[in-house]
Amino acid sequence: MHFDLAHFPDFQEGFFGISAKRDVLEMLIDIREQLDCLHITHIGYSNQTAPNKGSTPDVSVTTTLPFSWAMRYSAKGYYKLDPLLDAVVMPRRPAQAAGSIRNLADEVALSSEVEKYFWDREMRNTGSLFLAVGASNPHGFKGITEFTFNVGKSEQAGFIERMRQRLVACSSRLHTALHGNRNPVLAAVVAKLLTKRELDCLYWAANGKTDGEIGEILDIARWTVVTYLQNAKNKLGCANRTSTVATALALGVIEMPVIANRF
Repeated sequence: MHFDLAHFPDFQEGFFGISAKRDVLEMLIDIREQLDCLHITHIGYSNQTAPNKGSTPDVSVTTTLPFSWAMRYSAKGYYKLDPLLDAVVMPRRPAQAAGSIRNLADEVALSSEVEKYFWDREMRNTGSLFLAVGASNPHGFKGITEFTFNVGKSEQAGFIERMRQRLVACSSRLHTALHGNRNPVLAAVVAKLLTKRELDCLYWAANGKTDGEIGEILDIARWTVVTYLQNAKNKLGCANRTSTVATALALGVIEMPVIANRF
């Protein structure tokens, strides 16, 4: 599974693409102030499996968790235990319904390893209450937002009820801003029109790479890159390179990569 990670550690500028960096960070800070939460993690994904491959599509993750926790999460393999990733890691499991709220720490009964995972999170000050809120865009592209808080066990049920509407609204706002136009069905159709090399060239063009730099990365000639991008432009019916890249990003055919961790 391939994760594209946009990381704003502790609500500070971190690793992101060239566009919308400041807008996304400002939105995350605004949501933190509205909810008085510790951290926010948003996952955007399609629960459609790739035909005959048995694998899930790429997953887009935006988080404010500290660098230290992100590195520990990866090193410990916590993505295998994290209940937040249930529907992503196991695509046959139903996705969390839009507007629903789960207290993830309630799921420690799943295994002793899951219990240790949440204990580790609490010990490293990432929260004591971990709430997952489902979201979906008009095209069925799924999302889950985890909001973390410091709330005592005895107060958590009442806290969730008081915050329910605000949590759902903030999750929907974040999902719409990040993935409002994603259409998994259309993206799958469009992706079939493009060759792997055309997708590769669009991917690197989205990161601001020049034709020459893309050629070096892919070990092909500069003019071959130009040809691939021209072919992609014609297939997507766009006027120029900029609109071709923007269209591919909007459709979800390519991701704006940040830190790519392949698990």
